[in-house]
Amino acid sequence: MAMSNFNKRLITSICLVVAFTGIILLRAYVVNFGIYLFDAVVLVAAVIGTWEICNAKQLNHRGANAYVVWIVYALLYLFYIIGSAILTPHLPWWLQLIVSLIIIGIFVLFIGLSNMLDKKMAKECKLQKKNFNREAWGGAWDLLQMIIYPGALFACAIILNHLTDHHLGVLGILLIIFTSCLSDTLAYCVGVVLGKGAAKMAPKISPNKTWVGFIGGLFGGVLGALIVVWIISADQVASDYLIQKFGDAVMVQLIFAIIGLISAFVTAMGDLFASHIKRKANIKDFSQILPGHGGVLDRFDGIIFNVPFILLIMGII
Repeated sequence: MAMSNFNKRLITSICLVVAFTGIILLRAYVVNFGIYLFDAVVLVAAVIGTWEICNAKQLNHRGANAYVVWIVYALLYLFYIIGSAILTPHLPWWLQLIVSLIIIGIFVLFIGLSNMLDKKMAKECKLQKKNFNREAWGGAWDLLQMIIYPGALFACAIILNHLTDHHLGVLGILLIIFTSCLSDTLAYCVGVVLGKGAAKMAPKISPNKTWVGFIGGLFGGVLGALIVVWIISADQVASDYLIQKFGDAVMVQLIFAIIGLISAFVTAMGDLFASHIKRKANIKDFSQILPGHGGVLDRFDGIIFNVPFILLIMGII
């Protein structure tokens, strides 16, 4: 007997919750091992997500393929670890950013110039009456787009994971997971219960999303942030730090409620952006790697949009 899509989704969700709970606990209590385990999970997700985007946009034909992006990821991560963890003193963030941009620029130029020297591509463009220069450098542009989305968003998760203050890294990870997941969950539940006949949020991009569900998602983000405050309050050091930073416990809760509200909005925008890509590619899901959910980007589309925002907040804190 075939398993229903709901059951597949439920089982996959439980497995993901258990796995991420274990990773977060290791990150919090077995710091050195947990940090690099989290890095490994993020890198695997980035690799799969890039492959999904590459397939959705059908980019391989111009030299911009997932394999090249994976090499870029590996080089960037290796340089980041050397610069931020191995070298003493560590390289300043601005120098790491400059070198990272140089690495990316080299590969983008390589793809563009390789295409310019490709006689077969030139012949095909002539037969199909396409602009050869545009097609050649279009491959370089496609490569850059893949590095930015989803690559740069996943990179922010690794930077967050390696924040100098151990407690801030854990706090940031918890904020991302709770605000994004509860926002997504409440948006879905409120949309199902109250969304019948409600105004559509973006009917041409995602017909099932309603403004009622979006408002429910905002409440989910606030709830997720307040739950994180409750969890982090169990750690006296982190709790005292936040109270010292913001004045008192009430201000801490108010600030985090605002963070949760913005996180929910950012998560919803990430979801819509992924839906826009799928709509243009005329596909329902990016892949079928996660039964009942689709692909990595189907499950983490809103979450990875939320990562840069939370990284910014942790930097301010």
